[in-house]
Amino acid sequence: MTAAHVQTGLNNRFARLRRCLLSALLALPLPAIAAAPQTCGTVIVPPGVGSGAPPASVTELNPFFASSTYNQVAGGLLYEGLIWVNRDHTITWSRSLATKIDVSKNNTVFTVTMKPWMWSDGKPVTASDVLYTFNTIKKLGPTFLNYGTGGIPTVVKSFTVINPQQFRIVTLHPVNPTWFEIEGLPVLAPYPEHIWGKYTINQMWRRQSDPSFFHVVDGPYRVASFKLGRHIIFEPNSTYQGHKSQISRFIMKFLHSSGAEIEGIRSGSIDISNLPFSLWQEGHRLKNVRLIKIQPAFGFDYTQLNYKNPAVAFFRDVKVRQAMVDAISQRIGNKLLLHGLGTVQHGPVPVDPATFLSPSARLGQWPVGYNPTKAKQLLDEAGWKPGPDGIRVKNGKRLAFTYLQASGGSTSMLGAELTQQWLRAVGIDMKIRLVTFNQLLALSQKPLAWEAMGFGWQLGSYPSDGAQLRTNGAQNQAGYSDPKMDRLLNAVTTEAGTEALYQYQDYAAEQQPELFAGNPGSVILVRKGLRGISKFISPTGSWSPQYLHFTAPPCGSATAANVTP
Repeated sequence: MTAAHVQTGLNNRFARLRRCLLSALLALPLPAIAAAPQTCGTVIVPPGVGSGAPPASVTELNPFFASSTYNQVAGGLLYEGLIWVNRDHTITWSRSLATKIDVSKNNTVFTVTMKPWMWSDGKPVTASDVLYTFNTIKKLGPTFLNYGTGGIPTVVKSFTVINPQQFRIVTLHPVNPTWFEIEGLPVLAPYPEHIWGKYTINQMWRRQSDPSFFHVVDGPYRVASFKLGRHIIFEPNSTYQGHKSQISRFIMKFLHSSGAEIEGIRSGSIDISNLPFSLWQEGHRLKNVRLIKIQPAFGFDYTQLNYKNPAVAFFRDVKVRQAMVDAISQRIGNKLLLHGLGTVQHGPVPVDPATFLSPSARLGQWPVGYNPTKAKQLLDEAGWKPGPDGIRVKNGKRLAFTYLQASGGSTSMLGAELTQQWLRAVGIDMKIRLVTFNQLLALSQKPLAWEAMGFGWQLGSYPSDGAQLRTNGAQNQAGYSDPKMDRLLNAVTTEAGTEALYQYQDYAAEQQPELFAGNPGSVILVRKGLRGISKFISPTGSWSPQYLHFTAPPCGSATAANVTP
């Protein structure tokens, strides 16, 4: 999600999948791609590469309906963004359709100028296409994944097309201009009104995985083939005006386990993969492969707690939430499971990079942290007393809940089991139930169908997590509500500077509305001879495969020839 539900696990990446014998993991069946002669110029990559997330399937291409970052990444290869935000969290104009933003003195009027750009059918990309995106988001409402992100469309008073290359947005009140420019405006990528405007929302929804619907694009690629459950094949958009693709085909191959990823690299059926933490040593022994460390995506992992489900009403007690965090050692989990790549984080603002951290967070002075003695004390104060089996009881109810864990690899399950032990040590019973990633997403929308679940949350470019933590936020399916949090989030988005951001993040770290954890970096495995990785994976998690290219040997995966449109 650019804010997206992607990685899963209790501290998610440090909660990655159940321990298996190495031989059993490597024996996991791969999607069938028979051996074949090499085909030069094709790169095959499973979804999730660079995020550290387990591989999964892409299920849709329409950005209006994208339900996960996997889907957003795939759709992003077809359409150029209005604003490109770099690793320093500033705008790179050369990679943006916008060329400048003029802001009024009272921070309410934003005038955006766009560069000349063309759709693949020869029609110009215009400000009217941006207006079409804006109006469609308004129609979709909170069903749009990024509804409310950066105030789009919730803080917009008016949107006016000035001319084909310029539009003006007036906000309902003064806003933090940095927040609006790098968090809000990127949501407004233009889409082809002259094509999509002919369809209703329902008609578009029914065709969200139909390649023929996406025949007009302005990004670096077009869809050659989309086989649900198998792969998507992208070919270069010959009319693209940006950096031309240096490969002839880019294939997203759907795998469903970490073992399948590393076996794909070993056998030559894929060109890039994550290195699963559970197969760390095996990955380092592979030949003809480079290991590259990837900076963490700008976000965090978290355990989402269901405030709507009366079966776990105890989650509404801040002392219970704080006790859960105090029972869990992120530092030990990082050492045991993540080979030291993880970070300790107890708030909603990423610690790497530390650009937006509050002074106390920079010093590691969190209001919560591993302290089992304090955890027990908090539970005592909340009225939860140890029962005969050590699990705490209050008014005849056990302090117990079920945690939904996405299946797919071993490290996350190990992390969940480790957390289960830590919580039991202070008197909390956490049961673990395995579901697929897509089941996890579906269940999250059913208030009584779950109690707790793990996700990774990818922020946009400014760490204002209103979509999740604001009352009735677009991604607040957990039902969390706190008037003070709402006031602080409102200040983050309306006041210039960072003081409001500091106050919000420190309060969130104290309250733990969801159990925050650091988003570790990842290591990817890359076939030797394949270059351009640093530009391929962006700081916000999107992909730019047009920068990939081969040196020697000048070929892609060993089985690329067998995946045909």
